[in-house]
Amino acid sequence: MLIRNITTEHNIVVGCKVTCKGKTIEKTSNIKVFSFPQDPVLPKIKSLIANQTQKLSCTVHNVYPLERIQIEWLRGDKTLFVDQPEGSFDNVQSYSSEFSYTPSVLDLGKNISCKATLKNAEIGLEKTRNSNAEYGPGTITISSNNPSVKLGEHLEITCQADGNPQPTILWWKEETEPAQIKSQNEKLIINNASRSQAGWYRCDARNAVGSQQRRVKVIVLGPPNIPKIQLSQRGDPKEGENITILCSSDDGSAELTLYKQSAASGALNKQAVLLNIPSVQITDGGIYICEAKNDFGTERSTINITVE
Repeated sequence: MLIRNITTEHNIVVGCKVTCKGKTIEKTSNIKVFSFPQDPVLPKIKSLIANQTQKLSCTVHNVYPLERIQIEWLRGDKTLFVDQPEGSFDNVQSYSSEFSYTPSVLDLGKNISCKATLKNAEIGLEKTRNSNAEYGPGTITISSNNPSVKLGEHLEITCQADGNPQPTILWWKEETEPAQIKSQNEKLIINNASRSQAGWYRCDARNAVGSQQRRVKVIVLGPPNIPKIQLSQRGDPKEGENITILCSSDDGSAELTLYKQSAASGALNKQAVLLNIPSVQITDGGIYICEAKNDFGTERSTINITVE
């Protein structure tokens, strides 16, 4: 007996009967039909962000008998959720399992997978198919959120990103035209730190599904930059004129003081100090000092003003 193109209708009992010289022997057998032709399908996920719930879907196609299917959601080796269709199903059909998942940064580097198993104890069948979810870079973790380094010292910052396939990591230095690649792996390494290495850096994580970015500001600690001191006009002022002396610094961490060499005449300010002298007199002439100070040292600039 040859059966072509097996369908669920062939899930029957067949018998074979032999008669010889009036004696009959009959044997029967159950035909158990099953269908499980391919791996479950997981759609690509744009990203998985820590503490943000997403609904994931896993579909098994052309399965029979559907009531014998078990779908298991896993994160690495840990089972997160088990789903099993309820009821009795007569035809070959597909089934989608939905799972609401809230990832954690503790899950970083582990893959999400959907495992479908068809079990039929009557014929000793247990067939399993497995699929890993492809998802774009989601949670990005950086080893230091406010990294700082002293002048001349060493700094390492690590950037890690979740995703499948595993994302590639690029570190970019911003505030340059064009932005410059500073590292092509997880670690950004700064040796012999200089002031030019301070600023904003960007960790760029990419794979075939998508991309994510994270910025971090590197602070280089050291004595303040040399401040600037300027007179509001060119040349020596004449007696009776109004003049302004400006003390400024491009170092936001420095405290500024502007004073005449003989006595203090300014206040602390983190960006600029102005000294306005209306109707300047001969006695206002002399050396003026602009001083920038922070926890690591002091720098000064001077200007010599002669009143005609």
